[in-house]
Amino acid sequence: MKQLLSLLFLFLAFAASAIEPDVIFVNGKIITMDKAGSVVSSVAVKDGNILAVGRDADIRKLAGSSTSIIDLGGKTVVPGLIDAHTHPVETMYLSTDFVNCRYPGVPSVKQALRNMTDSVKTAKKGQWILAACVSASQTKFAEKRMPTLAELDSISPDNPVVVLDGTHLFVVNSKALEVIGVKKGQTKLPHGGGIGLDSDGNPNGTLTDAFADVPSLLTPAQLESFFTSGIPKFWNSYGFTTVMGITQAAVVPVLQKVAASGYKPTIRYSMSVWKAANGEDMPEDLSVFAFPAGSNPDYYRFIGIKAWVDGENDARTGLMCSPYLGHKDTDPKGGHGSQVTSGDQAIRLANIARKNGVICMLHCSGDQAMAIGMTTYENLCSHGKPKTIFRIEHFGVFQMYQNQLDGAVKLHREGLRISVQPTWLTVLVKSDIADMGYERAATGFRFRTMVDAGLEPAGSTDVTGVYLENTNPMKAICATVTRNSDAGKFEPEQALTVMEALKMWTIWAAKSMGEENLKGSIEPGKFADMTVLSEDIFKIAPDRIRDVYTLQTIVGGEVVYISSNIPTVK
Repeated sequence: MKQLLSLLFLFLAFAASAIEPDVIFVNGKIITMDKAGSVVSSVAVKDGNILAVGRDADIRKLAGSSTSIIDLGGKTVVPGLIDAHTHPVETMYLSTDFVNCRYPGVPSVKQALRNMTDSVKTAKKGQWILAACVSASQTKFAEKRMPTLAELDSISPDNPVVVLDGTHLFVVNSKALEVIGVKKGQTKLPHGGGIGLDSDGNPNGTLTDAFADVPSLLTPAQLESFFTSGIPKFWNSYGFTTVMGITQAAVVPVLQKVAASGYKPTIRYSMSVWKAANGEDMPEDLSVFAFPAGSNPDYYRFIGIKAWVDGENDARTGLMCSPYLGHKDTDPKGGHGSQVTSGDQAIRLANIARKNGVICMLHCSGDQAMAIGMTTYENLCSHGKPKTIFRIEHFGVFQMYQNQLDGAVKLHREGLRISVQPTWLTVLVKSDIADMGYERAATGFRFRTMVDAGLEPAGSTDVTGVYLENTNPMKAICATVTRNSDAGKFEPEQALTVMEALKMWTIWAAKSMGEENLKGSIEPGKFADMTVLSEDIFKIAPDRIRDVYTLQTIVGGEVVYISSNIPTVK
């Protein structure tokens, strides 16, 4: 069968007028991820697209006098990896401009305060002090809490301080509250963020989902360098060829400028835009976010808009039907988490997406938020099947009950796609159990159940710069296959096969973006995007997959990242 497919591909290539490939990759174990599950050894590329795949002997016959031939050295090659939900700008920003207070390198509130104090000493008066902690730091720090407003005031009375517990919960000092303009009794920020109050109605220093309400220190020059250098280099090094970049509207003009300049990046940007966290100020006409004429749509695509229905369970702000266990001073009132986007606001966003032909993306962490997201899309589909897909971000990662699974399966037939974050198994399960109890926590991360139901979950990092190591897709694949978590072996019956786990980062990720005709598998006509791995993940022990790394990243047939030289043969 494989030989017949190879001959068919060759016939199609020659029928196209005996086109001479620009480059041919040979001597690989190439996992095509096509519907037949074909494994080939050679790929021919022309003008950045795959011309043919098959056996070395057959594909070499296509070579002309100017065709380069690259020997893959017998290595395993998979389709270019796709990060189906990530925050590239925030990742670069938190990596470069924020004080490092990340656990486990920073094990306590005490050490975090010391690190921030060092920055305050060298800062100009009034300069913002920004600090990054990992998600769920309230359960990881030795003190089992975040720094308090009083502690931040004591180290920085004159400089505004913002401490991130992940990206859904901030603790700030009095100066920051003053600069932002928070008043006594105020519970909401202009762009959808929430404000924590003490028993007297005074701000207690806690802000939820307030990224749009805290001033950015980034300059256009920094942003341009992120898009042309920092982001491509970082994601390429992990084998990624496409990012679904969740992008703040204020940043879009810089990326549009880069695209209009004719700059060809080494990563494909599929952009989803957000404004206010609750989507309230999303314009009815989204043409302002389109890439300008002259931009290369192979590398720059505006495909979606996003809003946050709730916070996130790791920050105890995911909106849940039942309250979190215990109490933290940073908890939203009532202990059920926080609702950021109302049902009406979510429906408005979905209808804007429908009218403009782009994807609607709703962030839903807690079970109550998922119910709101599902109701939104049921409303959307009640007016006829949408022409574009629609998504729930983090579907079932923290919680998923049978009625939600059943609802998702029904909506999937109408166009629902879901994104999940498998790497969180390695860093958040212990916190989930502490915050929700084992019974509720065990309803999360049920990837076997999702796949068996036909949902085809898209893998993504959701990296924001708080957990940089979570960018590693091999760490995620390993966790998905082994179910090894930070709390030990977690619900092992929910494990996937290596092939299923790889689909999450290739063809299923492409489908979640409506781009499966362009990428996600190694087939004629698609982009020549491929990732060369250091070892064969289908043959090594599952526990070893996390140590596999990217040897080469290939975008449009060009090798854009190399960690080990592979000889080129003319």
